[in-house]
Amino acid sequence: MKKIKSSILVIGLVFSVAIYSQTNNLTSSPYSLFGLGVESSISTGRNSAMGNSGIALDASNGFNLYNPAAFASMVEDNFVLEFGVTAEMVNISNSDINESRNTYNFSNISIGYSRAKYGIGLTLNPATNIGYELIGLENNVEGSNDIFYTNVTGSGGINEMRLDYGYKLTDKLNLGAKLSYLFGKVEETESIVASTNYLEIYEESFYSGVRFGLGAQYNLLDTHKFGVTLDFPTSLGATKNSLVIKYNLESSSTLEDTTDERINSFDLPLQLGLGYSAKFNNLLFTTDYNKRFWSSTNQTDAIGDYVNQDIFSLGASYKKNPQSRNYFERVDYRIGFNYNSGYLKIDDTKIDSFNTSLGLGLPIGKNSSLNFSYTYSNKGTTEDILVQERSNMFNINLTLSDLWFQKRKYH
Repeated sequence: MKKIKSSILVIGLVFSVAIYSQTNNLTSSPYSLFGLGVESSISTGRNSAMGNSGIALDASNGFNLYNPAAFASMVEDNFVLEFGVTAEMVNISNSDINESRNTYNFSNISIGYSRAKYGIGLTLNPATNIGYELIGLENNVEGSNDIFYTNVTGSGGINEMRLDYGYKLTDKLNLGAKLSYLFGKVEETESIVASTNYLEIYEESFYSGVRFGLGAQYNLLDTHKFGVTLDFPTSLGATKNSLVIKYNLESSSTLEDTTDERINSFDLPLQLGLGYSAKFNNLLFTTDYNKRFWSSTNQTDAIGDYVNQDIFSLGASYKKNPQSRNYFERVDYRIGFNYNSGYLKIDDTKIDSFNTSLGLGLPIGKNSSLNFSYTYSNKGTTEDILVQERSNMFNINLTLSDLWFQKRKYH
């Protein structure tokens, strides 16, 4: 009981810090201006170094959030705590600009435990991230030669609190389900400066909703695994607070002040995922395909169009001898590739991205590990009015595992 109470105290503290940290920017992408921001590319443990693949991978080396069925393969009678931090350095360029931005924050925190036939886990992680700045936009006042300047900044994003459950139906087949609560806030501040007037517009929009997903994994001949996932479409309800203040040389006045105004909900599409992994001696290969049917949401945006999204992932890892007394023979070496077609189309151009990742899994004790990953990403294009992003992302993820349910034996 003392161990359980101490663990609950630590978990509560870390979750509180993580929730507070999620309110800070986890991106500096101009493309986060679109919709509810850019999708989070952060993953847990080994998955982030293996091209964000894992639909057909087990969870014997830590959490695998790509398929709820994987929770059935957690080490039996184990309690697992996993959390991570990430740092991203982004270079943004087009024909007119070339600048660098840095962001860092918590990436995720997960807890879980397993018994003979099932595993269960609770995770908090960012689902989307917003962090953009548009400075010094110049416009003419309609019907005159006067000029005004606009500065726009945005921050926030959507967080996901999810519960995963995996059940071992047979020795070869695992089934799983997940329930996610999505919530978050999007803040935008717009300043309009003219020769004698100054307008400040502040808006904060709150989104929340529930999403359900299913998953399955099948083991063939102990070397080949197949996985499938299905996330059902859902809508995030939304309200908005607005404040508009006008300033001039002598006074200020409030033009608008509204709270809890109902606005259009945001629709998340049906998602289908297929995965395959194969193990040959000390080598593990995995590949995923994800399809997200954004076009069926029939949503519109002033900036661009929502289009169907395809994601292809490849990953590999090598561990010379998991049972060796030589520490370096137990290190897990990882590599991965990922292509994301994106769901945003601007001026008939898709905003796609290509990622390459490398990583290490350093063993700590019997089942715990310290995971490092590095990802290089190239996103967007410099054509027309668009920008290209080149980012370097570093992720550190710690997985701590401990036996909770086994009785001590005395001789």
